[in-house]
Amino acid sequence: MARSAWPMNDSNPSPPARLSGVRVPRSWCVLLGVWLLLLTVLKLWDLAPPRVVGAEAPPEQFSAERARIDIEALTRAPRPSGSPAHREARAYLLRRLSELGLKGEVQSTSVVGTWWGLPYDAAHVDNVMVRLPGTDPTGAVLLMAHYDSVPHSPGAGDDASGVAVLLETLRALKTTGAPRNDIIVLFTDAEEAGALGAQAFHAQHPWARELGVVLNFDSRGTSGAAVLFETGGPGNARLIQAIAESVPRPVASSLVQEVARRLGHSTDLRVFREAGVPSMNIGFSDTSSQYHTRQDRLEQLDLRSVQHLGMYALALGRTFGDCDLRQLPAENAVFFDAFRGWMVRYPGVLVSPIEALILLAFVAVILRARSSGRATYQGIGIAALGFLASMVIAAGATWLMLFALRRVDPSLVLMREPYEATWYRLGFTGLGAGMTLALYCWLRRWREPEELALGALLPWGLGLAMSGALAPGASYFFAWPLAGALVGLSALSWGRRMGPSLMASMLAAVPVIVIAVPGPYLLFVALQMQRGFLAVAVVVLLLGALLPQLELLGAGRSFRLAGLLAFAGVVMLGVALGRSGFSTEKPRPSGLTYALDQASGQAWWLTTNTEIPLVQERLFQDAATLPAPGVISPYDADLITRAGTAPVEPLPAPTVELVREEQAGNGRRLHLQVRSPRQAPELTVFVTSEATVARARIDGREVVESPPHVSNARQPWGFRYLGVPSEGFDLVLELTDARPVELRATDRTYSLPGPPLAADLMSVPFYMAGSTFDSQSFRF
Repeated sequence: MARSAWPMNDSNPSPPARLSGVRVPRSWCVLLGVWLLLLTVLKLWDLAPPRVVGAEAPPEQFSAERARIDIEALTRAPRPSGSPAHREARAYLLRRLSELGLKGEVQSTSVVGTWWGLPYDAAHVDNVMVRLPGTDPTGAVLLMAHYDSVPHSPGAGDDASGVAVLLETLRALKTTGAPRNDIIVLFTDAEEAGALGAQAFHAQHPWARELGVVLNFDSRGTSGAAVLFETGGPGNARLIQAIAESVPRPVASSLVQEVARRLGHSTDLRVFREAGVPSMNIGFSDTSSQYHTRQDRLEQLDLRSVQHLGMYALALGRTFGDCDLRQLPAENAVFFDAFRGWMVRYPGVLVSPIEALILLAFVAVILRARSSGRATYQGIGIAALGFLASMVIAAGATWLMLFALRRVDPSLVLMREPYEATWYRLGFTGLGAGMTLALYCWLRRWREPEELALGALLPWGLGLAMSGALAPGASYFFAWPLAGALVGLSALSWGRRMGPSLMASMLAAVPVIVIAVPGPYLLFVALQMQRGFLAVAVVVLLLGALLPQLELLGAGRSFRLAGLLAFAGVVMLGVALGRSGFSTEKPRPSGLTYALDQASGQAWWLTTNTEIPLVQERLFQDAATLPAPGVISPYDADLITRAGTAPVEPLPAPTVELVREEQAGNGRRLHLQVRSPRQAPELTVFVTSEATVARARIDGREVVESPPHVSNARQPWGFRYLGVPSEGFDLVLELTDARPVELRATDRTYSLPGPPLAADLMSVPFYMAGSTFDSQSFRF
């Protein structure tokens, strides 16, 4: 295939400017490189949260500095449901509402959640709520955040930030007069136990029948932009319109929604989404190494993220407070934020026509490249395979490096996200980009750049076709970068003048960078480091759309650019490793647990750690068999890695008292009273003998097993109850036969016997570690 040189200047308009054998003045290359770098930096900068508004701001504005006072008050101690700090947080909320001139209410009730199956989640919840009456309501706007935390976390990001945002939003809303619609602010309880407070509100409170829209504010990190990551209801087009027209600098895309839905994130919003209420979930998720740990405290919280969250809450509260909520149901939309708050959105019905037009354009470009002699079908196919190989190689190399680095940096093993996640992300991105460009430079020895560019775009075309069919909200991510890449390739391959062709290629890079650059970052945040190789694959995909521009920068003639990126990646990984390690500021996760079985008079030290901290090794020198089923939930027992004999602490055992027994068909109905004499906030009950449970009533809430559940050692019938009242709770158990039944009750407190953990250790995971489990067996 003959090569043709691109003219050195515009004075010779022919032969046509071609990508093959291109020679461009150095100054033009510098201009192109600066342009690509500037676009990338500006887009990443656009993802950063806005500056904090000070406490001296006008009263109608949201101020994260003012919200900070509430976060500080709420995060003095962990506040799991039923704990003293939880009761103090509830009293604080009622007091703050009173200071705002509002009368707060408490919904105090019991609830049983069956979302996750066995063991069921149950709780006594105390939801705090307040209502701002509207002047001519068309429904009610619900603003929601949860005020409980996991046992060992102050919960600054999750979710004191959301609670403080709503208090500050309430204050600001009151300064502008009564809205048209009623505005309800709901601080839910027991979200961490399975969104039980939200379930109780939706099922039992009359206000829930009036809701026109629900906005939930919940985060799983301590930094990053506040992102709209989920919508619900019959259609989201008007919800997205409200965000686009009212929220300053929103970060929102239908791609994030598609990813979040498949990851299965579950928050309080799920209750209302499944009920068909128009709804939105908004939160920040970066620095998730501190999520659900003692590190989730005010000192680690980025107030810019709180400011961003508050900008959503206030803007949407005002918008929905004054609109006709009956008009919110609509069709679904495809949407994404482009730059500086400008959002692109269009109806979902346009996905197929847009997909068809762009794919037809892709075919037309391939046909022209073949007819002009610049490419062959075979060459494009070989290039596509080479590019797919580069995606596999880069992603596989990232996975292998993560596997190898786990031996050097234990945070990659012990934590869902390492403390140095940012440096690791940069390092893997640089290495992935370097490997991709190195493979491209190698392939350029045998194939023309048009073939390689078209081959690299085939995965984009495949992604567009698949997303249009399977995940329409993600289709924009493939559609518009592919369209831009086709324009850039065409301009550089068939443009007749170098200047206009270069300018067209620069403009064509805009949709590629603006839309695709956030993809790897958002995937790193959403998927976390252990699945970071998928984000690196998207980095490779992004480079494939920019191959014509990278060719002009010399990527096809020299390994220099590839080497530079790979070297930068190695440096970043070196920084990550140099900063790794545990300390008081970056504590190591500890899965240490104490379990006592009153029936056998035995006690154990248990851990979920694969690598036990040296200070705890002595606890496991006397290896022991695991406790009997039910001492620790059988559904969590497989997480235990080691057991050691522990001293028996003099703890009062939980009690299950038979109040009365009745015949129920061929079986019997047991009326029981369950208590924790040591006033533990959490208690589990399991049927540990073989028995068939037809139904139960837990603290007045019915659970019907259809068909009846055959309880056995592998899948025992049982439940976990949070916020155990001091007087205990009623349990009615209906069995299908008259055989004796064995129950095991285990209460849990959120501390270990003996001295506290060392300063460089923290209790993780929250559903087991750092706790004392006290168990007793009963037979009826």
